[in-house]
Amino acid sequence: MLAVTVALAAAGLAVILTQSPASRLSSDFTINYSAGVLVRQGHLAAPYHQGELSAVMQRVAPDGAIDPRLPFSLPLAAALPYALLSLLPLELAFRLFQLLSAALMLIALLHLQRGAPTLPSPNVSNARMALKRRSRGPTGPASGGGKLEALPARGGVRYIGLAVLGVLAAVPAWGAFTEGQPTAWLLLGAAMIVLALRSDSPALAAGAGMLLAVKPQYLPVYLTILFAARRWRSLGAAAAGGAVVLLSPLAGGAGGLEAMVRNALSANQAVAIRLNEAWIGVIGPALPTGVASMVAIALYLAVLLALCWLAWRRPPSVIGFAALAGALAVLASPHALPHDLLILVVPAWLAIVLYRQGGLPNPLPALLAIDLAVLIDLRGIDIALGPIVMTAIVAWYGWQFRRRAARQRRPPIGRAA
Repeated sequence: MLAVTVALAAAGLAVILTQSPASRLSSDFTINYSAGVLVRQGHLAAPYHQGELSAVMQRVAPDGAIDPRLPFSLPLAAALPYALLSLLPLELAFRLFQLLSAALMLIALLHLQRGAPTLPSPNVSNARMALKRRSRGPTGPASGGGKLEALPARGGVRYIGLAVLGVLAAVPAWGAFTEGQPTAWLLLGAAMIVLALRSDSPALAAGAGMLLAVKPQYLPVYLTILFAARRWRSLGAAAAGGAVVLLSPLAGGAGGLEAMVRNALSANQAVAIRLNEAWIGVIGPALPTGVASMVAIALYLAVLLALCWLAWRRPPSVIGFAALAGALAVLASPHALPHDLLILVVPAWLAIVLYRQGGLPNPLPALLAIDLAVLIDLRGIDIALGPIVMTAIVAWYGWQFRRRAARQRRPPIGRAA
C-alpha cells in the first residue's frame, strides 16, 4: 500500500508541475480570477452578469482559451482573495494560489492532529486499551467529550508526514491544484469543525462556517456534527459565519443572491452530470436534465434530514458520526466534481482514529480503492465508478462499526458464554 501511495503521489506531482499553459488558462481559476478583477474595480454585481464576466475572461485569457459562457457561481465573499491575486499577472497569480492551497492543506492536517489525534499504536494489547478506556470512562474521542490524548512530538511529525503523502496521492488534490479551485478552503473549514469539537471556540467555528460556505452544500452537513456534539456556541458561530458569506452577494444589489443561485444551477448543467462523484453522477445520466437537478436536491435534503435526526438522538460516537457525515456530504451533494472530494480527507482521518481505537478495520485499502476509482473516472468511462465504490465502502465500514460497538457493549459474562 505504501508503494502504491508513493507512486500516486509522484504521479500527482508530475501532473501538477507539468500542467500546460493552455490548461491553466482554461481552468476554473480563470473564472474566479476574472470575478476578482471586477470586484477589485468596484463592480460588485458584475461577476454574476455573464456579459461583463465574459469580457474580462476573454481579456485575461485571449484566443478562446476558456469558454466565455462559464459562470461565476461562488458567493461574492469568495472572490475577495482572487481580487487580491488579480493584482498579479494570471500565470503568477495561479502559481501563488497553488502555494497558498498547499499551505492551507498542511494547516488543515495540523488542525486534524490537534482535534482528533491518533491514539497509541495497535501493538498495545486490546486488553490494555480497553482497561484504559474503562478507567477514563466515556471521555475519549468516541464519546465526543472530555480531553483527547495528544501524540508525542516525534510521533505527531511522523503521522503528519504520512498524511501529507496521502494528500499528494489523492487524485482530488491533483484537480484542486490544476483547476485553481478553493477546495483547500473547504478542507480547512471541515478540519476546523473537528477541532471545534475539542475546544468549542466560537471564533474557530465562525471561521470554519465562512470557509465551508464557499460551497454551500457542505456547510449544513458539518453543522450537524456540532449539533450531535451539543457544541451550541460553536454551532451558532459557524451558522452565523456561514450566513455572512452566503449573503455577501447582496453587497452587489438586491438581486445578487438570486443571481448566485441561478449561476450555480447553470454551472451544474454546464458540466456533464456523469462527471459528478456523487450519487447523482450515477443515476443522473438516465434522467432528463431538469429532473436530474430536482432529484439531486431531493437526495441531498433527504440525507441532511436523516443526519439531523441522528444528531438529535445524540449518537454514542461523535467521531463515528462525523466520519459518516463527512462521507455522505460528498455522496449526497448535488454537485461534486473530482476536486471536491479533497474534503474526504477529514472523514478519512477520523476513520483512521476509529481504527486505532479498534472501532473499524484498517481504512487504508478502502481509501486507495476510492482513489483508483476516481482516477478511472477521469479517463471518461460511461459510468461514475467513484460513487459506487464509496457507497459500498461506507456501507461495509458502517456495518463493521456497529458490529464492533455492539461487541464492546456486551457484558463480560455474555462474551464468555
